[in-house]
Amino acid sequence: MIAKAENTPLERVRVLQRKLYLAAKGDPRRKFGVLYDKVCQYETLSVAYQQVRSNKGAPGIDHKTFDVIEDEYGLDRFLGELQGKLVQKRYRPLPVRRVYIPKADGSQRPLGIPTIADRVVQAAVKIVIEPLFEASFKDFSYGFRPRQSAQQALREVYKWLNFKCRWVVDADLKSYFDTIPHDKLLLSVRTKVIDRSIVKLIAMWLKAGVMDEMQVKTDVTGTPQGGVISPLLANLYLHWLDSVWESKGFGKRPHDAHIVRYADDFVILCRDNPEKYLGEAKKVLDRLGLTLNAQKTRIVDATRESFDFLGHRFAVQPSKRTGKLKTYYYPTPKAMKAVKKKIRETVRHGQHWDLPVFIREKVNPILRGWGNYFKTANSRKHFLSIANYTTWTLTIMLRKKHKKRSKGWRDHPPSWFYEYQGLFKLYSLSVTGEAGSRYLRSS
Repeated sequence: MIAKAENTPLERVRVLQRKLYLAAKGDPRRKFGVLYDKVCQYETLSVAYQQVRSNKGAPGIDHKTFDVIEDEYGLDRFLGELQGKLVQKRYRPLPVRRVYIPKADGSQRPLGIPTIADRVVQAAVKIVIEPLFEASFKDFSYGFRPRQSAQQALREVYKWLNFKCRWVVDADLKSYFDTIPHDKLLLSVRTKVIDRSIVKLIAMWLKAGVMDEMQVKTDVTGTPQGGVISPLLANLYLHWLDSVWESKGFGKRPHDAHIVRYADDFVILCRDNPEKYLGEAKKVLDRLGLTLNAQKTRIVDATRESFDFLGHRFAVQPSKRTGKLKTYYYPTPKAMKAVKKKIRETVRHGQHWDLPVFIREKVNPILRGWGNYFKTANSRKHFLSIANYTTWTLTIMLRKKHKKRSKGWRDHPPSWFYEYQGLFKLYSLSVTGEAGSRYLRSS
């Protein structure tokens, strides 16, 4: 007899999520009051742990790693004690550990790293409450959502540009994750979740503070980037903008104004009157206590000037073949520079590796990840550029390793890396944005 799929913890959790989603979808006004018991279930915590484990990540301020938990402490004991604290309402989160991640422009992005225990509880809460909010999230919101992606957001922008919505409001929110007011965010949570224990958990995470230079700092705004539940909360708060946009009917018809949002990064595309729609967005953001970055937010005529969105540059230009206006999008110069820097810094440390192993384990993952992100764009030329840069960098590395004075092109031509060393063929992924697109229109 074949065992039912629901017998695994993961499948049972998925069944629970499906039931919650359907209940919320069936009654959009319903608020859910009995959820905490589902968070406390051992199988929910077990699935949450596996999700956190798969994302890896550094330890929090308690310095507990996954290896310590699994090899020394014991996973069953760890989850059992965590479950006991939740059931007895003794769970208290620790402050997150502040680290700084270098950005491509040279600045640093603050990241808050919770302890593994706090990450597991956050993941368990997310498992339970995410389906409730997913039921009401709008189709034009793409960031940090199940079955939604940056590529879908990019194709949506491409679609509206082809529908001649070529006035673009390129919006930039000022320090979004750091400025979300806690009180208003918790009100957003209560639109669907009225289980006090769940709301209290979220409030505790918001107030847990940040450990920075041996001092704990707390604030009344912000959700630290790095928390498992932070993307959902950040998405939920900007759902107010999506709801107002839909309720006012701004995007009902193809020639109206359309928002495409990926978390806090969004653009508005319209045929005319972009100042009006920028003003409407500002009204909502002001009520939410959020601010647009005046220096970075701009209005663009896409037929005269390009704009960047999610690492891609969009431009509406005459086709070289037909002369008609066509939409193009491709990796930004910033994205090209960033991947070249990553390749260069990786190859710099490859002299003591076996070359095929080094390429397979260190270089190929960079090319494959970058290529899969940019493959839907008009990127063939850019892919070729990165492929050539990679083989050139590897050749220079080998020349230094073997102390040769020649440039090494004869000994190690590009084909040698692909045919004999297993270098990933980046250009094989390249697909133009117009290929197979049902959104393509002529001007």
